[in-house]
Amino acid sequence: MAATPDYYKTLGVPRTASADEIKKAFRKLARTHHPDAGGDEAKFKEINEAYEVLSDDKKRALYDQYGTASESQIPHGWGGAAGGQGFSVEDIFGGGGQGFGGSWADILESIRHGEGAFGTSWDFGGGQQRPRRGQDMNVTLNVTFDEAFKGVEKRVTVRIPGKSASDTITVKVPAGAVDGGRLRFKGKGGLSQNGGEPGDLLVTTKIAAHPYYRRDKADVVVKVPVTVAEAALGASIVVPAPDGAKVRVKVPAGTQDGTMLTIRGKGAPDVKRKGAFGDLKIEVEVKVPARMNENQKAAMEAFLAATTEDVRTWQ
Repeated sequence: MAATPDYYKTLGVPRTASADEIKKAFRKLARTHHPDAGGDEAKFKEINEAYEVLSDDKKRALYDQYGTASESQIPHGWGGAAGGQGFSVEDIFGGGGQGFGGSWADILESIRHGEGAFGTSWDFGGGQQRPRRGQDMNVTLNVTFDEAFKGVEKRVTVRIPGKSASDTITVKVPAGAVDGGRLRFKGKGGLSQNGGEPGDLLVTTKIAAHPYYRRDKADVVVKVPVTVAEAALGASIVVPAPDGAKVRVKVPAGTQDGTMLTIRGKGAPDVKRKGAFGDLKIEVEVKVPARMNENQKAAMEAFLAATTEDVRTWQ
């Protein structure tokens, strides 16, 4: 007779683990090692066997005391038919199952695009294969700053494993698209097995850097240089907005280097709020002249002579 496995080691929990800790460990391992998720069937059965013993108070007590739950109490396979103590849908996925409609097919359809769900095949017996969903595929689409700001339509060619020819699809990048944003094309991914649904194609936008602007979600930030005199005395300057418009901005007297001025609604379109726009944020950069003519030097010397403020407060 083969020795009973160390069920605690199988689930990766200490012998003092609570029922909740055991259940959480089982859920995590079940998702990873399920055959439909690319896992090993034998490993999945070991995990299930360990959980069926440790999740049952009587079986766990026998196992802790004798090192076995006895031949009549250890369930065979993963179905949990013995004594009706097998794991439930809720054990793997959590919750009360009310939102799933009560069937495995409903559950799989509900979580398919969630945490890397498994597909629809649950046949471990070596019989006829059931339909399995194709894998999702990912592709990166490079766009310029202006294309992401205004929106653009591009064609993407994708090579699908198992197909003799590549697929070309049209991608409509929305105005205000963000770096790392994803567009999902249902059924355009990997081929299915045994009549299942094909996977999806996920297109991720990669936005190129702009020489002047940078995006912060829907906000657009631009660094604008001003002279020492403009910062000290105040000024009205013209700043080019990313939509091509010229915007007049008031720089208050006494503006410090790094000050952020905001123009509402002159940023990028907000993809999460239809009709809304982000802000244009102007970062003031006070430029100190590297060289001055005689008149500038004289003016600066006069300014220095008239200055009584001590800017070095630590003295």
